Amino acid sequence: MKLISQAEFARQQGVNRSYITKLVKNGIVKLVDGKVNPEQAVQAIEDNIDPAQHRPSKERQAKQAMQEIMPAGGQGGAVDFVTARTMREAFRAKLAKLDFEERSGQLTDATKVKNDAFKAGRIVRDELLAIPDRLCDVLAAEEDAAAVRKLLFEELELVLNRLCK
Repeated sequence: MKLISQAEFARQQGVNRSYITKLVKNGIVKLVDGKVNPEQAVQAIEDNIDPAQHRPSKERQAKQAMQEIMPAGGQGGAVDFVTARTMREAFRAKLAKLDFEERSGQLTDATKVKNDAFKAGRIVRDELLAIPDRLCDVLAAEEDAAAVRKLLFEELELVLNRLCK
């Protein structure tokens, strides 16, 4: 049974020292030589709290969650509360930055870009593969190689200009 001061017990519980003083005055928490027995005090508080009115602070809830995750002795690769909170805040900041960049148009969804690139490639491919069908009769009738070259060049230029629009 390790006894601690009221101030230390208040810090451990995430409450104000005045709250612990109030509990002592009301006889809920008993002092031993002016000190608090933490185990006994926690049990006494839990026994006397009205569940309908008790809402632990977010910081207290986070501490309790970390204690549940962290094995006894604080070992096993678990992080402490401050590190976990820092990691959470850094993660939130990164999400906020991504959200801002996406809304401002600086960032777009990679899947959408891939799909659009695929569609554009498909259109280019289809247009280029349609050229032989359109020109086969005209080219077959030509005897001059320069004229064939000119017809192919004009058709390719026409298709590429259409794709640019």
